[in-house]
Amino acid sequence: MRLSALAGLLLTVFSAAALAKDPSPDSVKGLYLTTDFPALTIRAGEEADLPLTIYNYGLPPQRTALSVADAPTGWKAEIEGAGKSVGAAFVDYDGKATLTLKLTVPESEKPGAYQLTVNAEGDAAKSSLPISVTLAPPLQAKLTATPKFPTLSGSARTSFDFVVTVKNEGANDMTVALKTDAPEGYTTSYKEQYGQQDITSLLIKAGESKDITVSVKPNPSAPSGQAPVTFEAIGDKVSAGAELTLDIGGLPAMTITGPDDRLSGEAYAGQERSIPLTITNIGSAPVVNVGLTASPPRGWKVAFDPRHVPPIPVGSQQKVNVLLTPGAQAIAGDYLLDISAVGDGVDQNVSYRVTVLTSTLWGVAGLGVIVIALLVLVGAVGRFGRR
Repeated sequence: MRLSALAGLLLTVFSAAALAKDPSPDSVKGLYLTTDFPALTIRAGEEADLPLTIYNYGLPPQRTALSVADAPTGWKAEIEGAGKSVGAAFVDYDGKATLTLKLTVPESEKPGAYQLTVNAEGDAAKSSLPISVTLAPPLQAKLTATPKFPTLSGSARTSFDFVVTVKNEGANDMTVALKTDAPEGYTTSYKEQYGQQDITSLLIKAGESKDITVSVKPNPSAPSGQAPVTFEAIGDKVSAGAELTLDIGGLPAMTITGPDDRLSGEAYAGQERSIPLTITNIGSAPVVNVGLTASPPRGWKVAFDPRHVPPIPVGSQQKVNVLLTPGAQAIAGDYLLDISAVGDGVDQNVSYRVTVLTSTLWGVAGLGVIVIALLVLVGAVGRFGRR
């Protein structure tokens, strides 16, 4: 008796556990149209995709007609299956069909609460699913401009290329004009990142962002230091700005001049002549590692003193002597001596005009030859004249 009672109790417990884990198909029957999100919030002009599922519990396989009722005027509500618009779905016994409700709300619709109903009707059963839609107020027009690197370093000869991300955070597409406020003598241009064409404006869709390359070229004579530049993206009744900074390093530059700013002088053939020159640093950074070279006429000799030019601070000068020896057979006249000075990031070339004179010793010797020739001539005339 006790064994029978115990066996009955165990059978009852196991049966209850089995039913709780896997209910009998006969416990639920019918068509059921469901969604995970029966209430949603969107904005006018937006599209929304709502997943739908039709379940068939305990009914024969059947064709199920689909429809949407009570949709507000102007709304577009379609049911899609496998990416295509459908009006019915076939649901197998104890099976299901997966669908999508696509909603498009016109931009003119006012904010508020709306409701529509999705219906599924089979051969002997039907199901309705109410959907609540809340339209939120539209986003206000808004632009943002964010530089990836707001400060770039270079020289006055560098093109500073800033990448600025311009985003349209409003609800409508917008044509955006591009503008830059830079110091006098600076030039600017704009391109879409990785693009080649210069632009002055571009279309940015709602919610879209685009990377703009803002190229800024300083005035070649710009001093070293930081130069601020303001970039602005201007849309319809809204704008956004970004502060950009050019960190301009010093730039060396130099001039080469002679005494009294003249680049000309005299020399005698075969004799060394010292030509003083002055190298002046007119840049915004020290002139260093300057080497001097010359291209003299054939047979001439050129050397420099000092051989190694010391660093020249900004605004300072360095004296250099060109030790020049024209060729011994050089004919009197004007010659050009090309002189080059090359340093780190800087070079300068000048042409020095050298007037070669005949030596006074050769002048005296020539005069002596002329006198002797005249004496010989006079003697010959006197001798032969008496005959």
